[in-house]
Amino acid sequence: MAELSAEFIGTIRQNVSMQEYTSWRIGGSADWLVEPANQSEVIRVLDFCADNAVPLTIIGRGSNLLVSDAGIAGLVLRIGENLSRVEIEPQADNYLVRAECGVLLAALSRQTAEAGVGGLEWACGIPGNLGGALMMNAGAYGASIGEFVTEVQVAAYTGAEKRKAVLQTLHGDDLHFAYRSGCLPENTVALNVALCLPAGNREDSLMRISEILSSRRQNQPLEYPSAGSVFRNPPGSHAGYLVEQSGCKGLTVGGAQVSEKHGNFIINLGGATAADVLSLIEQVQQIVAKKTGYDLETEVRLLGRQN
Repeated sequence: MAELSAEFIGTIRQNVSMQEYTSWRIGGSADWLVEPANQSEVIRVLDFCADNAVPLTIIGRGSNLLVSDAGIAGLVLRIGENLSRVEIEPQADNYLVRAECGVLLAALSRQTAEAGVGGLEWACGIPGNLGGALMMNAGAYGASIGEFVTEVQVAAYTGAEKRKAVLQTLHGDDLHFAYRSGCLPENTVALNVALCLPAGNREDSLMRISEILSSRRQNQPLEYPSAGSVFRNPPGSHAGYLVEQSGCKGLTVGGAQVSEKHGNFIINLGGATAADVLSLIEQVQQIVAKKTGYDLETEVRLLGRQN
């Protein structure tokens, strides 16, 4: 790793517990965790991994991840605080917001509202960063991030051997958002996003944000580590409702529990392992399928070595 470390402005750490970098506070250690300081260092990391056959895992703020108890082999590239700048430009009939993908989605929601820009109030309580939101087309209250994205700048491998990383711009037909499905190919790092947002009313937007956050505090187990919603909503129903109707609230395996407050949250009561969560997910899926006929699919990404 000395080659990568030379004149590297960002941070490079070895044997890093992924519990520090996931909202579930679960997971073994990554062999290496790298946080680039700028776009050039992102490309440098991608080239380094390709040239040296180092396994690469890309994460954001870790809000939708379950990391194996056995950790992650190779290098984890984290897009976080170093890449979180936001620019807001007024247009004739709307606003153009350019944001780096390390910015927290909740922070972007509030920053735009404070500037009199509408459209992202729904995102105020969603954990994770903008890059993660692109990965899964994050949404709430009938809206999703894909509705507003006009352009995404990425670092991606190119060429026949996929060995060199370059900056590319995705727009128009290159963006394929669907329900909880984003627009980024594998081993592609989102760096910047252009969003077309409507003009809003600052006071109205901030009031809506306050209402949403109050509702989340009442209805979601925010006092415990979790990954947010575990299951996708199946067509015609809601995952949380199905879990609750199937009697799964409070179901516990080890340190993992289906929240008593919200059926689509699995919380870490303390000391939960990835194995606990996976076992609990499987039990819930089996019970819900037997009692309702619905097959629940997970939203969370599973990363790392197999246990």
